[in-house]
Amino acid sequence: MGEPKAPLPPAFSDAAIRNLLVGLDLPEAATISRLSVTAEYHGIYLLRFNAKDVGRIKPPLQKQTISADDGSATLVLRVSGRHLPGLKTRNEVGCMVWVRHNTTIPVPAIVRYDCTENNPLGYEFTLLERAPGVSVDTIYDTLNEAQKLLLVKQLTDYIIQLHNKPWCKPCVGGLVPAGDGLPPIPGPIVEETFWQQPDIEKIWPAGENINTLNPTEGAFPGYVAYVTASVKRYIYAIQRHDSLAAYRDLIPRLQAFIAAICAPEMINELDNVTYVFAHKDLHFANIMCDPTQPDKMPITAVLDWEFSGITPSNRWNPTRAFLWNGQQNEDSKHEKERLFELFKKLIQERAPQILDEMEPNEMQEAMQTVHNFLRAIVEVCPRGQCVDKVGVWRATLEASLEVFGV
Repeated sequence: MGEPKAPLPPAFSDAAIRNLLVGLDLPEAATISRLSVTAEYHGIYLLRFNAKDVGRIKPPLQKQTISADDGSATLVLRVSGRHLPGLKTRNEVGCMVWVRHNTTIPVPAIVRYDCTENNPLGYEFTLLERAPGVSVDTIYDTLNEAQKLLLVKQLTDYIIQLHNKPWCKPCVGGLVPAGDGLPPIPGPIVEETFWQQPDIEKIWPAGENINTLNPTEGAFPGYVAYVTASVKRYIYAIQRHDSLAAYRDLIPRLQAFIAAICAPEMINELDNVTYVFAHKDLHFANIMCDPTQPDKMPITAVLDWEFSGITPSNRWNPTRAFLWNGQQNEDSKHEKERLFELFKKLIQERAPQILDEMEPNEMQEAMQTVHNFLRAIVEVCPRGQCVDKVGVWRATLEASLEVFGV
């Protein structure tokens, strides 16, 4: 993962955005406001439509999107940077559509989108209904314990819903729109740790792109297939970048590791998981709530689905961001851990089998450790980062390789 904010789109004029709306067969926005606080991967604009024009927006907007005071409505235009072209927007749309149709998790409705740059703005974009409420991280310090419990209970319900809809066939990947009103279908996995185009152009030799350095070839038919594809990409990266030359002696062992995990008897053990859909970055900055109902604290929206997808259930929370309040300090870490124990207690009361599904077996843990530490080395060395840590990471990686006899 690089510096997401660096290659964001330029600021667009009101005229450019109105021209886009014409091409989308939408009425003219009464006001257009660009948010001064920029999201990591998007430029964001608020488009307000007068009451007389709201009825011309198709499909019809949800009731909560329309102002009870004057009948106006505000849509959110998110213009994507060129970080993961052709992947991120498409995955986000597919995931949001799936969640809206398969759960009660509140997700903003998608009014329009384009996962190409063939539009008047020249960038990928989504146009969404504006979610009511405020993000939980902005009010977290004002919440009492009862209100925190209300939020955790709602999130627990969401996790249970997702785990109660396991994927019928083994699959690791994202979701993409199928078109013609059909449900989204499995597609390439999209991860925030991927090498992204701006960093590739800056750091890697000519000819590399998001597809040569990341496992983007499509949804994978199982946990082992995903790890295998990822490790092959990391081997390729080690061969290509001079900063990784010190790790080339590991390549024969990594190739032997791939052969070991792909052995039929090992696949049976490693692929013995439940495959579920997961948000994978469910911290409180991505959760909107309505604090005007302090006795209920209803969650009004869950945002930022671009890195979501189908995953082994033991990888539903890969960055351990779940229940983080967004504050960078030790107290925040302890608070997240405290809330997670509360979450586990609630799950134990309602669906204890899910806790078992979330735990990897010994061999799965070793396989994932190889994947994680190899990825970390390939991520930081080309950037000249973490030089004091990579030696320890290598030792951890090699110890996990030994579990597989290589």
